[in-house]
Amino acid sequence: MNAKTKKIDSFVSVVSVIDGNGSSLETYLWGMHDHLDANFEDFEILLIDQGSDESLVTKLDDLLTTISSVRYLKLGYRVHNDVALAAGLENAIGDFVVLHSEAEDPVDCIRDMVDQSLQGIDIVIGQSEQNQTVGYKMIRPLMQWLLKHIGDNLPRNATSLRCLSRRAVNAVTRTGRFHHQFYVRINNTGYPYGIYSYSQKRSEAKRTLVNGLSNGLHLMVFNSTKPLRWISGLGVIGSLMAFSFSLYSLVIHYFKETVIEGWTTMVLFTSLLFMIMFIILAFLGEYLSRLLDDRNEQSDYTVSFEKNSSVMLNEKRENVINS
Repeated sequence: MNAKTKKIDSFVSVVSVIDGNGSSLETYLWGMHDHLDANFEDFEILLIDQGSDESLVTKLDDLLTTISSVRYLKLGYRVHNDVALAAGLENAIGDFVVLHSEAEDPVDCIRDMVDQSLQGIDIVIGQSEQNQTVGYKMIRPLMQWLLKHIGDNLPRNATSLRCLSRRAVNAVTRTGRFHHQFYVRINNTGYPYGIYSYSQKRSEAKRTLVNGLSNGLHLMVFNSTKPLRWISGLGVIGSLMAFSFSLYSLVIHYFKETVIEGWTTMVLFTSLLFMIMFIILAFLGEYLSRLLDDRNEQSDYTVSFEKNSSVMLNEKRENVINS
């Protein structure tokens, strides 16, 4: 066995969030198991379920008797995908943890990412060219500029695929709550990160103007207070403009008998002020929701039950090494 195919003597955990009827779960698990078994001495496949129907649980019971090293965690209620991945990260026991998507990411990328991590890179970020609508391409430069100013340094075209070393995992899980902040917190651990370029399995357009604006606003509001200060500055500018216009109206009143000519300007300026006011109210509402979310004492997730494979990876293997 050459160095290319030699098994890595490290424990690898692969975390995958499943949601649906599990029609492709058996194919996915066997493909994942065969890849891991051929490349790693020890591994586990950690499935996080947050909404699948009962048919998946029944099918999984059969698979756990034939496929080794599979752990299944059923969450008590549906949570944000960031929280589901964080649940997997907290429960994974591997030296390296790979966050993998059944629908989007190929199986054979795991060995390459772990090889990259073994070179001293604690965080490996997946990067793939994706189909984007015209609207998304138009707003992307603006959103990237805004996110950069709040400390979000995710590389362009980054996907959800990640490989983290154990110390990076510990740094992320120690930070506490994860809602809308998971990938940003991973990137802000301070550990070195690298890029892994690959091609995703799905090719349909996913990034649109609507989800681009939605994701960008979530990242800004839930990860920084800078947008609030930007909007506050906009409110100050609006108030100064209103004050200047009031002085202008007084001057017109004293030096000109009729002021009908300024009616259009007044309506336009009033509309502008109302627009600024409602933007401020919208951002204040978002930050109030953030405060309510942070003050909530409920845990981010709960685990209803856990199931494990009933077959061992290697029944004859001993936990000692002959030297």
